[in-house]
Amino acid sequence: MDINKLKLSFSSLKQFGKSPAHFVGYKKRIFKQSAPMRRGWLTHLLTLEPENISELTVLDVSTRANKQYKEAASVHPKGAEGVFTTKEVHDAQLLATAVSEHPLANKLITEAVELEKHLHWELDGVKFHGFADVIGENYVADLKVTDNEPKKIQRWVLDNQYHMQLALYKEAVFPGVDDYKRQAPKCYLITVDPNAPNGVVVYELSSEMVKDGLNSARVEVSMLKVWYKDWDGESTPRSYDYYELENEPLILELPTWYK
Repeated sequence: MDINKLKLSFSSLKQFGKSPAHFVGYKKRIFKQSAPMRRGWLTHLLTLEPENISELTVLDVSTRANKQYKEAASVHPKGAEGVFTTKEVHDAQLLATAVSEHPLANKLITEAVELEKHLHWELDGVKFHGFADVIGENYVADLKVTDNEPKKIQRWVLDNQYHMQLALYKEAVFPGVDDYKRQAPKCYLITVDPNAPNGVVVYELSSEMVKDGLNSARVEVSMLKVWYKDWDGESTPRSYDYYELENEPLILELPTWYK
């Protein structure tokens, strides 16, 4: 396959980090939007683009299994992704309000020069695109709905590669700026807990974490380029075991932390 015709996003690169099968499934839109994904998307809308709520159909029904909901989803241009229940909107509005009432989170958003900006850039010869939630004069920030307890957040960021996401957006907006310079653009995570009392915490990623995120992206891109060149574009690639020889099991070892 021709790598020059491919356009990646953080999400598709993240899926390739799992396996080629996940990457292909994502590109073909096999995966459905989960309840947490719907909540996160709606919270983004109400926080960053509340004027666009009118584009959605909101129904006072108790479940999405309701006949009225299914009929509305069948005619909405975005399908089920454009139809929400009043409870979904209410719950997301609580989170959006919590963010707006947090001094630092509100400052980052209100002082931004652009919100939900569609970015286009290249990394190591591969085209990328993505939507940056918040772009300031000297920072990029991303809004996340998650359990944001400080002792858990570090592992959560690394497991989900969100340091890679912010590093990619920073590279797109502020290309080539040294992360170790004091005046270098900052990367922030604005986090809001979906559980009461919906606490908001703003985290700044260290320069070391941002640098590791960009390096990780470059490693994944280099591996994807090798695999994509040989893929026929039709066959279903292997999943988590694609590194191993066929018909050989993966070996589970005791992790270092357990020992």
